[in-house]
Amino acid sequence: MRKTGILLVALILLSLISGISKVSGEVSYSQLSTVGLKLGWGIKFAQRYVVKVEDVDESWTKVRIRVYENNAPVKTFILGEGKTGYYPDTTNTLFTIKVVGIWKDKEMIYIKLATPLKKLEEGLVLEEGDSYKFSSPFPSYKIKVTDVPSDSAAEFEITYPNGQTVKREIEVNSALSISYKVGELTQSSYIVVKLIKAEKNNKVVVDIYGAKVTFSNPQILKPEKEETGTTKTIQEAIRKVVYEGILYTGETLKIEYNKTEYGIRLLSVGYYSKFELIDSKGNELEKFSVREGGSYELVKAPFRIEIPPNSIDLLYNRTYIRVFGPLEATYTPIIREANVTVDLDVSEKRLLLGGDELVVFIKVKNRGRGNAFQVKVLAPIPNNFELKSGIGSWTLSTLEPFSEMPVLVYTLKPNKVGEYTLGPVIVEYYDEAGKKIIVKSNIIERIVVYGTPKVSLEVKGLTENETWSNYIETKENSTIKLRFKISASKGDGRYEFIKNATLIVDTGDFLDGKEILNLGSLEAGKEKVIDAQYLVLKRGVYSLGVTLVYQDPIGNVHKIEYPNLVLINSVPPKVIIKKEKEVIEKWPEPNELPHYIDTVLSTLSNPEPLAEKIANVSSKYLPPKENKEGVIIKVLGALTFIFGALFIVVGYLAMKYKNDLETLKAKRRKTRPGGLPKKEEKGKEEGEIKIKEV
Repeated sequence: MRKTGILLVALILLSLISGISKVSGEVSYSQLSTVGLKLGWGIKFAQRYVVKVEDVDESWTKVRIRVYENNAPVKTFILGEGKTGYYPDTTNTLFTIKVVGIWKDKEMIYIKLATPLKKLEEGLVLEEGDSYKFSSPFPSYKIKVTDVPSDSAAEFEITYPNGQTVKREIEVNSALSISYKVGELTQSSYIVVKLIKAEKNNKVVVDIYGAKVTFSNPQILKPEKEETGTTKTIQEAIRKVVYEGILYTGETLKIEYNKTEYGIRLLSVGYYSKFELIDSKGNELEKFSVREGGSYELVKAPFRIEIPPNSIDLLYNRTYIRVFGPLEATYTPIIREANVTVDLDVSEKRLLLGGDELVVFIKVKNRGRGNAFQVKVLAPIPNNFELKSGIGSWTLSTLEPFSEMPVLVYTLKPNKVGEYTLGPVIVEYYDEAGKKIIVKSNIIERIVVYGTPKVSLEVKGLTENETWSNYIETKENSTIKLRFKISASKGDGRYEFIKNATLIVDTGDFLDGKEILNLGSLEAGKEKVIDAQYLVLKRGVYSLGVTLVYQDPIGNVHKIEYPNLVLINSVPPKVIIKKEKEVIEKWPEPNELPHYIDTVLSTLSNPEPLAEKIANVSSKYLPPKENKEGVIIKVLGALTFIFGALFIVVGYLAMKYKNDLETLKAKRRKTRPGGLPKKEEKGKEEGEIKIKEV
C-alpha cells in the first residue's frame, strides 16, 4: 500500500506540471490531472458531465462509478485498481475513467480522466515564418515555425491564449505536447504537433492533433453534511440538487413540490446576494440573503440555496447557485434568449494579383443571456477567389452567454482583377427553446484586385538617313536624338497599370543630356513615347543602358534594368579600318618563312621577278664566296677603274693645256704701241714652258 501511495503522489505531482514537452512516441490520449474522490463525491466538467464514486466492495478492491450527462445517469462502471472504463463505449469513446488507486485507510479513490486525440491537420505544410491558428472549440493557440536549422529538426513558437510565448525545438518523428490549464487542474497533451518532415531553411510537414473533449471548468462535487437540531427533519428530506446553474438579477426560478409552486427570485448580486421566495401568484413569502461561499435554509419551503465560492459575476449581474430539495421536487427551465452577432473584417481591401492574399476574420459573439446550440458559421467566398487556407465553415456545440468563439480566420486567393464584394457571413444556431435562428454579418464592399501589366522598353536613335536604329554612327561634339518607347501588355486598364514611372538613362561620361525622364502612369494595352537629345562628349563606342522605376497599383516599387539598348559609335572610320587591319595582320614565325616563301612562289605564274628580289635581300646576310675567278674579276675591275680615271684626268689636263696655249699665242699677235724687242718675246716662250711644266 505504501508503494502504491508513493506512486500516486508522483502521478499527481507530474499531472500538475503545465507546459510544453517533447514526445518521442505516439500520443493517443489527452489526460486530466489525477483527482481523489471519496464515496459520494464526483467531478463535474464541460458543464454537462459528472463522474461520481458511488460505492466500493467490502474489501475495497472494486469501486462503482456512475456517469451523469445533463444530471441524468447514463452509465455505470465496476472497476478495480488499474482498470479503465470507456464512455459511452470503446468504439466511439468520448472520455475514459481509469482507477489509479484505491486507498482504504483514507477512504479515497484516485481516478484519471482522459479523452482521445483527434487529427485536426494531416500533412500540413508550413514554410519558415508561417503560423497555424486553432479555431473553435479550441482556445486561441498559435503555432509558428521560427527556424528549420536542418533536415531533421525544426523550432516552433507556441503562443498561449494569454499571449505568453514559448519556443521549442523538436526532431523529425517527434512531437510537441501542449498542456491546457483548466481551473486548478491541467489537461496534458491537449494539443500535439508531430514533425513529419523538415526541409532546411525552407519548410516543414506536420500532423496536428487536438483533444476530443475539453475538461473545462472541472469542479469537485461533495454531498451535503448532516445538520442537528430543529432543522434535522427538513434536512432529511433534502436529498438532491434540484437546480444548479446561473440566475440573473430579476429572474425567477420556479420549483414545484408536492403540487405547490414556489418561485426563487434574485433581487441583487454582491458579496451578499439578495433573494425572495414567492408563491404561484407572485406574493412574497420570504426574503433572505446568501453570502458567497455560503448557503441559506429556507423557512417557508423545503429548499436550501447555496452560492459556491467565486460564483458572483458583477459584470453581467448574475451568480451561480445550487438549490437543494426533496427528490420529488422539479424545476421549470428558464428559457433565455441568445443574441448572437457576427462581424466580418479583412486584412486589406486593395490586393495585387499574383502575390497578395485576402485574409478574412470572422468574430462570433453571444451577447445574450441564453445559450446558443449547434452554432454553424458559413464563410463567404466571392467569385474569382479560391480558398487558400482554413476551412469554409465552423461548428460549435454550445456558445455560452456573453462568450465568443475564437476569431475564425481563413485566406482567399484572387484569380482575376476587378472589384468585388465579400459577405455576408451566415450563422445558424438553435436557442434554448429549440428554435432555429439565422443571423448575417456586415458586407465588405469595394475589395479591389489590381494587376501589374508586363512592361517592355524599346530605345532607338535617329541615324543620318533619318531612320531609327539601335546602332548610331556619329562623331564627337555632335548631337543625337533618342526615342524611348515603353509598352504595357494587354489587360483591363482600370485595374492593370503602373504609376509614377520614370526612366533613368545611364549617360556616363559619354553623353550629356537629361538623365531622368518622367513617364507618369501607363495603363494595360497602351504605350508612351519620349524623344530626347544628347550631346556626344568624346570619341568611342558606348552601349547605352536604361533603368525603369515604377510603382504597381498598390504602391510597391519595382525596378527593371535594360542594358545594351543602343550602341553609339563616335570613332572615325579610318581608325576602325586600321584597327581591323591590325587585328587580322599576322607575320610568319622565322622558322616558317622558307616554307611560306616556297608556297607563295609556287602559286605565281611568273615567280622569277619576286625570286630575284628575295635573293637580293637575302644575299646581304650571306658570307662572301672565296674563289680565284672572283678575285681576278675583282682585280681587273679595280685596274680598269684606276686606268679609266687616270685617262680621264690626263685628257682633261691636255685639253686645258691646249686651250691655255692658244690663248697665249693670240695675245702675242696683238700690236703694242712703241713696239717690243724680240728678246722679250723669247722670254714669253720660256714662261709658257714653265706653265707646261706646272
